[in-house]
Order: sequence, then structure tokens, then C-alpha cells
Amino acid sequence: MVVNSNKQITLFEEEKGAFRPIHYLGSKLRILETISNIIDEIDPTFGRVYDVFSGSGTVSSFLGGKRAVTSVDIQEYSRILTSAVLQPFYEKDLLEIKNRLTGYKVTDLQECFKPLINYEEWALAKASGNEIFDICELVENGSILPFLNYERENITDGLKNALSATVYNLQDKNLIDSENSITSRYFGGTYFSFKQASELDNLLNMANSFDSRVKDIVIAATLSTASEVVNTVGKQFAQPLKAFDGKGSPKKSIVSKIIKDRSLDVYQIFEEQINKYFSLEKGIFNHISLCSNYYDALNNLSSDTKVVYADPPYTRYHYSRYYHVLETMSLRDNPEITMVKTNGKMKMSRGLYRTERHQSPFSIKTLAKEAFNNLFSKVSEKNVSLILSYSPYNAEKESTPRVQTVSELCDIANKYFNKVELLSIEGFVHSKLNAVNKNFEVPTDAEILIICTEANGGGKK
Repeated sequence: MVVNSNKQITLFEEEKGAFRPIHYLGSKLRILETISNIIDEIDPTFGRVYDVFSGSGTVSSFLGGKRAVTSVDIQEYSRILTSAVLQPFYEKDLLEIKNRLTGYKVTDLQECFKPLINYEEWALAKASGNEIFDICELVENGSILPFLNYERENITDGLKNALSATVYNLQDKNLIDSENSITSRYFGGTYFSFKQASELDNLLNMANSFDSRVKDIVIAATLSTASEVVNTVGKQFAQPLKAFDGKGSPKKSIVSKIIKDRSLDVYQIFEEQINKYFSLEKGIFNHISLCSNYYDALNNLSSDTKVVYADPPYTRYHYSRYYHVLETMSLRDNPEITMVKTNGKMKMSRGLYRTERHQSPFSIKTLAKEAFNNLFSKVSEKNVSLILSYSPYNAEKESTPRVQTVSELCDIANKYFNKVELLSIEGFVHSKLNAVNKNFEVPTDAEILIICTEANGGGKK
């Protein structure tokens, strides 16, 4: 049965010692101490904890200082982030990264992009003088991939010439399909300035010169940098800025943000980020970071595991849409782009989304119940405890509905655990989505932990 359903704690600020690698929906920064304390109560022996659906790695990072952590997520960018916050990072590594960076600041790639970099700087200068059309056009239509797909017939000659010259340069240097130009070709102009995108590519290329441990740290710091400089509302990657209104006029309201974001210095921010990773206090444990399906990881749960912490998605929003840019930067795999029908023609999606983006069964109404049943049953079968994060919603208001309710989850939990408790954390509110009309009020008790102990192994008959 469910007990202690009215237990609450109140939070006032972010936990001390918390680290946020990227801007992340549903971040658990403010409840890290609570999660840690509950795990300590369940397992005073400080055994291993599995952090499944580890996301940006904030929970893994916080827990990793005093117990062994296995972080699990289906996305490669998450594996890289959690690896970076958990693995050792020595001063000699930091010095070598900074030494090598000098050699990656002047590259063939940036020479190839000079036509677009120069054109964008000219457009930004004009925008500073209130002539905003050219920079809005670049933001809306400056991406190389749609241009190569013959989707940019109606752009101005200046932008068209800059794109054509850059494509010619990339072909001449054999970079038109290279992993070394992934960020610039896919996301330059749309999510980042072309200068920023080429510099992010330089950092990723530098990462390849290190062994796997340091490579993950360099890529993670690059992803953190991308999250800071990206030119979107809310620093998310769900969709690029819409630079023209419905009448085809450039939007004056977003120009200051375009200028501000695209003026950010990638190398300066990277150095700040790499110093943050270096300053993290990391435990002396055998941490493991896996890019894996949650069920496969739980099926191979290590024998020293005492607690599983799970924070799966609960709404129809698929997190992969918000982090597809980081996933492509991590995989560097030249993915195909999803196509949409616009005015009767098939064109690349505005957000340049990967076709094979992962869609979690936990956020699909028809699959969620079975997915949660599999999660509870597999953890119970391994005879360990489970802490499940859940963010409820007010059914009387316009908040995005969860595909499973608290009562439905508790019904499943009670089949596999003899003791199920609810902890309501008062005052915790998730990051909100970007559109103003979606910023619905969230109840003050916006986070619940479902604490499942005394596993019965195979489920109640």
C-alpha cells in the first residue's frame, strides 16, 4: 500500500555543489540533496546507484562524490556529459587541452567559411544600425543543408553568393561531407553564427586527438559551450528563431537577442566550461557511463547496486527534439534530416531534426503503461530499491498532461514492492517551454518522489 502520501519538504534555492552542464528541461538541480539523502537512508552501506535516464548528468555528478554511480541514457550526448562529470580530470589534462587548443584555432574549415562569416558580420553590423533584413534573412535561410537541397531559390544575391562560395570551398577541401564540418554545415546560421559553429567544430576536432577519458571531457565542455551560445529562445534546441512574421516582415523584437548571442566568444566560454569540469569534486569510485536502453541496462544490473534512481519523461514532448543538435555534435554521423511538406513541396524541417531521433515509450500514451511496468518489475526482480521522480500537473489548468498519473504509477509500484511512499517536494517548478501561451502555471508541489523499497522479486499474484 502507499504510505506517507502527505510527506513534504520545502526548497528555497539550488543545492550547493550542484553542477549544470547544459540548459536542460526538467533539471533536478534543486532536489539533489533530497534525492541523495533518501538514497543514503535506503542504503547506508553506500553501494552503487543506477541513474537511469541520466539526461544532463546533474544527479550522477552530485551522487558520484560519495558512492559509485552507473549512469544510463539512450542518447550519446548524455553518456558524454555524465562521463565527463564522473571521470578523473587531472591538472596535466587541463594544461594539455589548453596547449593543443592554440593549434586548432586557425583551420582550413574556418577558411572555407570565410565568405559566410564575413557576410554575417556585415549583416550584424547593419542590424546594429537598425537595418535588420539581412541578418533576419541569414537566420531564417542561411543554413547550408537546405541550400544544397535547392530550397533557397528566393534569397538575396548577397546571401546566395556567400553560400555558393562557402560550398565551393568545402568541396575543394573535401569537407563537404566530413565529420570535421558537422556543426557548421548542419547548424551554422540557424542555431549559431557561422564563426561560432566553425569554432565548435574546431573544438570537437581537437577532442579526437585525446584518449577516450579526456575526449569525453573536451566534447562535454564543447556541448556546454554550445548550450551557452545557442541563439534560440530559452537556450533550447527544439526549434530555431523565427526571424520573419506571418506577413514576411523581419521581426525587430528578436534582433537584439540575435546580436547578443552571436557575439558570444566560443573559445572564452569553452575555457570557462573546461575549468568548471576541472573544478568538480569527483569521488574515487568506479563510475560507469552507458549509452543504453534502460531495460537492457537494468537487465545487466551489477551485483553491487543497491538503488535505482529513475527520471523518465512523462509528457508527449520528446526530449530528443530539444537536444538533437547536441546529439549530432556528439555522434558526428551526417544524419538524414526529417522532411515536411511546405506549400506542396517536401522540404527539410526548420529545426533540421535527425530522422532517427529517439522517442521514449514513457512519453507515448499507448506504450507508457507497459514501459513503467517493465521498469518496476525489472528493478524488483533484481531485489533493489527504486526512487522514481514524477512531476504532476493540475488537470483543471492547461498544463501539459502526463501520460500516466501518480495513482496509476502507484498501482504498478504496489505490484512489485511491499513498501511504496510518496514524497512531495513543495516549491519545485520545472523549466517552462518557450512559447508564452505554453507557460501555464505549475502547482507548487511540482515534484514527487515515489520511493519503492522491500522488493518482492516477481510481482504480487
